[in-house]
Amino acid sequence: MSIRPLLILPASILLGASLYASSYSLSVSADTTKFDYTETANGAVLDTETNGFGDISGYTVDFQPEKNGFYVSGSYAKGDTDYIGGTNLNPTYGSHQTTTHNTLVDYSAGYKTTTVIASRHMEIPVKFGVGYHGWLRELQSTPTVFGYDEKYEWGYFDAGVGLHYRASSAILMGIDANYRKAFNAEMYENWNGYTYKLKNVYGYKVAVPLEYSLDASWSTFAKYTYEYWNIDASDPVGGYYEPDSETKNETLSVGVKFRF
Repeated sequence: MSIRPLLILPASILLGASLYASSYSLSVSADTTKFDYTETANGAVLDTETNGFGDISGYTVDFQPEKNGFYVSGSYAKGDTDYIGGTNLNPTYGSHQTTTHNTLVDYSAGYKTTTVIASRHMEIPVKFGVGYHGWLRELQSTPTVFGYDEKYEWGYFDAGVGLHYRASSAILMGIDANYRKAFNAEMYENWNGYTYKLKNVYGYKVAVPLEYSLDASWSTFAKYTYEYWNIDASDPVGGYYEPDSETKNETLSVGVKFRF
């Protein structure tokens, strides 16, 4: 199983951008993610995946209108987490520990419209779009337990709103919040070869950006992002099921933005 780190700007999005927006920006950032994943059943913890900043790293490419128009964004990250859980023979939490290799991708595209309140140096961007989220979870073998892979993936509807404040001609700060509702959510595992239909998958993302303009064409920026996903338990397949789970990830990003 694999998740490819391809960040493709669809021709239709670029064509729409040229037709409906007068100014665009292209930003590229280096990212590091603090991972926090928990599976539960009847309120009891089954297993967790955690790490610190620096263990999972990647990048984001973001093509955005400055005010109104179509946007497209993609991110890729890879790294290790510490797995704590159990096995079929001993499901007690903490009885089995190993390392998990993780690959994460996320793509989104849609339309953004921005309301400008010039007298208060504020902008209110609103976004509507669709996206794809994928997570390849490769649990490593130990001397006594074989490893296996799980691949979570779903499409999602995305709606967001932000509040940006221009503190000076060079400094822009703000907050952006997105709600996401998944569709066609699945998890495939290669231990038994089963695919589980995931239920009631939804989440949200809150980002706090700080941007400093070097001139009219270039900016540098830093951003903190908190991302949450809820997954309700699946129906059984072959006597097995995917339990309830939550992801609470934090990401720090540093990058550059080019306006044209």
